[in-house]
Amino acid sequence: MKFAFYILRHPLDGFWDMKHEKKASLKTGVFLILLALGAIIFNRQTRGFIFNNNYNVPLDILFQIQILILPILLFCISNWAITTLMDGKGTFYDIFMVVCYSLVPMILFNLASPLISNILSLKDMAYLTIFDITGVVWTLLMIFLGIQVIHEYSIGKMLWTLVLTTASAAIIIFICLLFFSLLQELGSFVYTIYREIALRT
Repeated sequence: MKFAFYILRHPLDGFWDMKHEKKASLKTGVFLILLALGAIIFNRQTRGFIFNNNYNVPLDILFQIQILILPILLFCISNWAITTLMDGKGTFYDIFMVVCYSLVPMILFNLASPLISNILSLKDMAYLTIFDITGVVWTLLMIFLGIQVIHEYSIGKMLWTLVLTTASAAIIIFICLLFFSLLQELGSFVYTIYREIALRT
């Protein structure tokens, strides 16, 4: 965890050490994902009543896991696929670790947001919104810097890579939706045939 806070203060040096000196650990990376999940749930459940649209909505743990884990995996797979074709120096493991360690700002802001929301009034909503957005932007900036460092890209090439990564992610989502749709149709077809056979016997 000490290295995670070092990266928070010195992202360029930290991600360089992560890539070349192997200072990051998979165990810590997974722990940070679980911590991020816990922080998101904590924010959702304890956020100030006047700022919380989910106060009367039951908590769905599986949904909370999906909205965190699936985007992380989708980004890692998409970025790895694109950077492999664009002479990126980072591996899938490197990309995954960058994302994991970049979650620290989001964790801290999600833990602090409920505490702040309980002492603010409704007229201060803009300040809380800015606070929440800052945590997200900081995390995204960390990911941007980390991916740039591990792949040894220039700013221009990094931006172009992110555009292609987004396109790749969209293609993956489309293929997955198409696959599950075809699977559903196949299941329905098989069930229809089964019903026809069952009725004729």
